[in-house]
Amino acid sequence: MTNSPDPHGPPAARAAAWRPLAVGDREELARARSETFNLAQWLARIAHSYVTGTDPGRRTDLDFDAARASFTTQPFADSVSLQMCLPDLQLQFLAHGKPVPHIFEPDGRSPAEVEAWILVELLHRGIDRERFSKKLPYAIAGLMTGDAVDHDTQACREGLMQLTAWFGNAATLIEAVARATGSTNARIICLPQTFALMLAPDSGAPRISLGFSPGNRENPEPYFYAGGFAGDGAQRSAARIEAAALLTQDDPARAAATLLKMTAG
Repeated sequence: MTNSPDPHGPPAARAAAWRPLAVGDREELARARSETFNLAQWLARIAHSYVTGTDPGRRTDLDFDAARASFTTQPFADSVSLQMCLPDLQLQFLAHGKPVPHIFEPDGRSPAEVEAWILVELLHRGIDRERFSKKLPYAIAGLMTGDAVDHDTQACREGLMQLTAWFGNAATLIEAVARATGSTNARIICLPQTFALMLAPDSGAPRISLGFSPGNRENPEPYFYAGGFAGDGAQRSAARIEAAALLTQDDPARAAATLLKMTAG
């Protein structure tokens, strides 16, 4: 976890450093989201190809670190993992949690170049490249492929900064709810198939559905969502609040916490 709770305020608001945001350019935010989403699929491909020893349906879950604004695969091949960091979307392998040389800068580079870099890095680390597959365990239409188009992160730099702030704010709120429900060691994860940020609770802890979505084609605004669950798993409540609505509030963190407070109940 990244933050310590404040002893004051409602349970879900006991977190620090909600970053102020203004309403940004929706088209630029969409471009930033597309760049981030496309590059994150390389982490999912690596995870799908190499991560073992866990529920197959959870192998592509990415750990989110708010302090670094990073998304990281679960370890594989003797504690190797692949990480992507906002806002530059740099890719870098880690060994035992420590960054290794050779950062990949995606700006102006094609998906084919990303793949080539990954294969070279796998070779350098003695990892069987034959096991690497671009196949994903879920279907996504319209992903960038080949060398016909390049990533252009500089063209949506402001949108990437907005995403960085939103993911950080989301982690702040999710972490506070985790603490309020007693999940002191809960992980904050990202689902690469939707790029939603959510809580993966401790084993045996109350089931909580609380998350953040950076938006998509159907719902272009980032939003928070929540749902409470009874002991038998039946959903008993749900709520959602869009980013635009939060930004009209004097205290966005408290406004979100108020709407989502049933997760701490």
